[in-house]
Amino acid sequence: MPRFLLRMFTLLFFWFVLFAPSGWALPNISLRGRVLDASGAVIPGARVSVFSSAGVPVGSTAADAEGKFVLENLSPGRYEIVASQTGLEPASRAVDATSGEPGEIVLTLRLGVVASWVTVTASRGQPEDAQSVPHGLSLVDSGQRMTRPAMILPQIFREEPGVHVQQTTAHQGAVLIRGLTGQQVLHLIDGVRFNNSTFRPGPNQYLSTVDPGFAERVEILRGPNATQYGSDSLGGTINLLPPRPVGVAARAQLHGELSPFFRSADLAGGSSARISYGTEKVHVLGGGAFRRGQDLRAGKGGDSHAAVTRFLGLDSSALGDRLQDTSFTQWAAYLRFFANLGRNQTLAMTYHRGEQLGGRRYDQLNGGNGNLINSFNPQVLDFFYARYEKQSLSWLDSFSGTFSYNRQRDDRRAQGGSGNPLASITSENNVTSVFGYQGQGTTHFGRHHILLFGGEFYDEFIGSTAQTTNPATGAVSTVRARFPDGSRYSSYGVFTQHSSEWLSARLHTQAGVRASGIHFRTFAAKNPVIGGVPSVPDFSSKLNDVTFQAGASYRLAQPVTVFLSLSRGFRAPNTTDYSSVGLTSNGFEVSPQQAAGAGGFIGTTAGSTAASTGHRADQLAPEALWDIEGGVRLHAGRFSGSFNLFQYNLRDFITKRTLILPPGAVGQSIGGATIVSQLASGAVITAQDPRPVLTRANTGRVRIRGFEGETRVKATSALLLSAQVSYLRGVDREAGGPPDIEGGLPPVQGLVSLRWQPSGRAYWVETYSLWSDRQARLSSIELADQRIGAIRTRSSIAAFFNNGAVARGLVQAGVLLPTGETLAQVQDRVLGVGVNSAPMFRKSPGFGTLNFRGGYRAGEHSEVVWMLENALDKNYRTHGSGVDSAGRNLQLTYVLRF
Repeated sequence: MPRFLLRMFTLLFFWFVLFAPSGWALPNISLRGRVLDASGAVIPGARVSVFSSAGVPVGSTAADAEGKFVLENLSPGRYEIVASQTGLEPASRAVDATSGEPGEIVLTLRLGVVASWVTVTASRGQPEDAQSVPHGLSLVDSGQRMTRPAMILPQIFREEPGVHVQQTTAHQGAVLIRGLTGQQVLHLIDGVRFNNSTFRPGPNQYLSTVDPGFAERVEILRGPNATQYGSDSLGGTINLLPPRPVGVAARAQLHGELSPFFRSADLAGGSSARISYGTEKVHVLGGGAFRRGQDLRAGKGGDSHAAVTRFLGLDSSALGDRLQDTSFTQWAAYLRFFANLGRNQTLAMTYHRGEQLGGRRYDQLNGGNGNLINSFNPQVLDFFYARYEKQSLSWLDSFSGTFSYNRQRDDRRAQGGSGNPLASITSENNVTSVFGYQGQGTTHFGRHHILLFGGEFYDEFIGSTAQTTNPATGAVSTVRARFPDGSRYSSYGVFTQHSSEWLSARLHTQAGVRASGIHFRTFAAKNPVIGGVPSVPDFSSKLNDVTFQAGASYRLAQPVTVFLSLSRGFRAPNTTDYSSVGLTSNGFEVSPQQAAGAGGFIGTTAGSTAASTGHRADQLAPEALWDIEGGVRLHAGRFSGSFNLFQYNLRDFITKRTLILPPGAVGQSIGGATIVSQLASGAVITAQDPRPVLTRANTGRVRIRGFEGETRVKATSALLLSAQVSYLRGVDREAGGPPDIEGGLPPVQGLVSLRWQPSGRAYWVETYSLWSDRQARLSSIELADQRIGAIRTRSSIAAFFNNGAVARGLVQAGVLLPTGETLAQVQDRVLGVGVNSAPMFRKSPGFGTLNFRGGYRAGEHSEVVWMLENALDKNYRTHGSGVDSAGRNLQLTYVLRF
């Protein structure tokens, strides 16, 4: 089926390009309108640019003395129009000109407020009014990105409703949408899949390899979007939209931007740069960035989950007042090419290269497990795509084809043993290369119905090798890699979506359906033979699924819109689910196939207290999620806001569970590791980690309910008040209690801010607070996670006392030097007399931060932005993170534009 789809869309593409009758095309059109300020006064000289649905600039002009503009000689189609003026926020509008010229277009520029919303994610690249989208939606533009304290891209999203940002270590960040993350959130770059099949569950690091300056705009759709984009879009979809030229003209123009910055909390510095040159016909835009961060200082100079606190009960100051091994280096470069080919055709090509060097996983080191080596070095991203689009093609309004190449390198080096310097060191090289092919078309019937249809195929090739080194002898051995080397994962789908307007455009409806499939294969001949046994078997799995989405929005009155939607999303098991082996945040993990081959059963939880469910380890089925949500949006003069409710029902949820083996497993090997002990329940432990071995299984049903609300009030001409809140609650409907979702469900959290920006002045100031309630509902997987509950046992305390504490010079001759205690005394003090195990935290503490930021525009071409984060130097961490958040931090950015 994948090859058939690929050939079909290739033939259709070339047929439309070469042979489609051009006589069916409608005559060219003009777009006319005005640019106004918030008071209704005209803005002469404002720059107005128009972009095709593929994001290619196709025209630009300046408003005349009466604020009027005309963009001529455009083919019928759907466009985005953007107006901008120095000192004001840009305004954008989605324009539907498929049936002829629309009426007058009014663009209103405001001070310090995003003036209008256009989304291209909800309808796969087609510009659409965000007010009519029947789901929760957030838009982050370049102005907001510039004023938010961030070292890596995910940190920019901390101020969005329904979004929670988790950081396992300083150079990594993951975005949770409605409590789901990792494999269950789909990441796109301009509509092209960024996810690949090696994305692991729970928080992961991959989005951090994208440079923040490459994300000119970001659209976050909350809720499943599997109809448009296929597998993984359960919690939501994040679409990164790269920079595009603004203000193109018939004559060649040169524009650029330079943005050096400094941060005090991690003594970080760097700069980003961008330059563009071209005309309306051909345009080139390129940029790059470099940043270097030193070890982070958290609030009060402490570390809430330090290994010495977890296992020895010592204050984290024993390791210093900075988080050792959180420094890293990152650089990126990108290039974009745009061409108007004539005859209503455009071509856009984009390449991004990002690289992180020297990153280490802090929660496996001083920040949690106390190991001595755990690095992610290097992390490399190569992402390329080329998109061709033709407007007014026969009976189609538009037709586009996209080719993409996504290569992600994820090299790792780790040593377990709780800080034993003689424990074996595992070195991994993991490379995933994805070739993508997309084709889609749009057409309309009548003036109020639009049909979008198409298909896509992604073909992944996975290379994975691993070796262990004995530090004492230097001997190197080949071991079973994290993923089967040479494995292949193919995903494909065909889709259609119908959008329509009713009742004088007050009612918008949207419905779609998609058929998807995956094919995963492993090959024994491409992997090493270890101990006379193939480390990987020949294996093949095919899965198919059908998803749908239906929603509607209705404008009750001019400022009030209500919406309702019902959708079904799915997530196919990926390469990590099928075959991942190795050390994770929750312990040592083996694949479901290895677990089944050992005669294993699935445990009731992911902890040491798990009992057998009686269900044998088996192959995985897709996850399925049903979502129903509804809400209201209000946009009236000085007031705007939204509120929406949702309920997720997740079936066949794939999560980690303790592996239960038959008695007598000690001495056997599983996942390349030797079993050193077995509990009475049948759970087994390897030398790699003192916690029980885990595997993945479909565990049943999870329900998540929640709401999101946000509001913005222009109290006076200079004062803007903003607030937001997000809440969700999850339940395992079979076992009861909180579900075993990796990273955990975030607690109630929100933001409140007050911004002062006097009209006609070159400066602005804002104070704001990010806050979070405590999370007292921790699942078994959260209690065991060193980033959250950080469970301790007598054996894990002994392992660190005799290894990691000795290596750090804290223990000599069996005595803890700072206190003079023996191992038994430390165990009794940390756990309590007679207690065998206990978590360090039974809940994640709540917090509230006080922050300030502001800016000063020094002329038309330069600007200074300052941010004082965590002004009270509070020690805190966001739920699920493996590193405490920055302490008092001053960030300065200077922006020079030309």
